[in-house]
Amino acid sequence: MRNRLVGGLATAAIVLAAGIATAPAASAQASQYCGYTGAQPTLRYNSTGDAVKQLQCELNHVPYSSGSTRLSEDGVWGNATDAAVWRFQRCAGIGQDGVVGPQTWDKLNGWVLAHTSLDC
Repeated sequence: MRNRLVGGLATAAIVLAAGIATAPAASAQASQYCGYTGAQPTLRYNSTGDAVKQLQCELNHVPYSSGSTRLSEDGVWGNATDAAVWRFQRCAGIGQDGVVGPQTWDKLNGWVLAHTSLDC
């Protein structure tokens, strides 16, 4: 019984570690692509700083099938960045809330690295 429990916990730890290892890998690759920061905090309208610059850069590298406005990578989340986040969330098929949290970062990192067109 004890061996099964320890074995189960070990398996769970390996699975958890594998899942955790994949998200930071994509994050690290995307942050190197743009180069502002590897941090991916939760961001929203009026956020400022390097993480917003990283967000703006990544949004600029999402290849939409029907053009998009290039964002200024100024580190200030204003109206243009807000519209781009809402559009990305809608096109990526994730919940639209205008907040860039783990789910949005994860999808955004994936699209930036895949270089495939987001049909929207």
